[in-house]
Amino acid sequence: MADATPRLWDSMVFGPVRSRRLGTSLGLNLTPRWSKLCTFDCPYCECGFNTPKSPESRWPSPDEVAHALRRALARLTAPPQWITFAGNGEPTMHPRFAVVVDRVLAVRADLVPAARVGVLSNGLAVGRPAVRDALLRCDARMLKLDPGPAARVNGVAYDADRLTATYRAVKPYILQAMVTKGADWDGASDASLTAWLPLVTRAEPDAVHLYSLDRAPADPTLQNVPRERLLEMAAAIRQALPRCDVGVF
Repeated sequence: MADATPRLWDSMVFGPVRSRRLGTSLGLNLTPRWSKLCTFDCPYCECGFNTPKSPESRWPSPDEVAHALRRALARLTAPPQWITFAGNGEPTMHPRFAVVVDRVLAVRADLVPAARVGVLSNGLAVGRPAVRDALLRCDARMLKLDPGPAARVNGVAYDADRLTATYRAVKPYILQAMVTKGADWDGASDASLTAWLPLVTRAEPDAVHLYSLDRAPADPTLQNVPRERLLEMAAAIRQALPRCDVGVF
């Protein structure tokens, strides 16, 4: 049975954490406290399944995010390599996401100009002009496209063709793919790869990050995918997109 207890970050700014893909990353959690809010509900999420918004919490204002980031950076003995929008859910759900991005970029320019600002997103909001333009102001956009049946892998069904079309409007970007295996589906199977690879090709990513489970997922029955299989999938992507930088993490 899935563990429905969320494992949430309890602060607006967290870390720095050591990321498999980014190095040292200071995280920005825009989600209201004690809530896990996302337009996906992935069983592999380390923060657990979605919860109702806590009635005692609210979305942090852009100024609150900026002040919290300034305080966190002042406490560090060395600047982080990245400042990353991540946390307990989907950052683009914040109702003033574009303004938050501008505030964060201003703090970065003032205090840690060498740090890069990135966004980890499931990508569903990329088609909204304000979100798209805000993402383009960041240094890196890391957008989801996982292999396997979306309703199982991401907890919701979505129009993958429409998603890949919106992704091309925010190039350059990194496509991030979590590869896992559930009780009745396998994101690493030949069938999943055959269905997924044309979507990746149409999405035209500049880089692809392939990885499997590294932390306890919301659904403890999920299985990890061996690195050897991830390397095989990476080789198939390189063959389809020779100019794409593909990494296995």
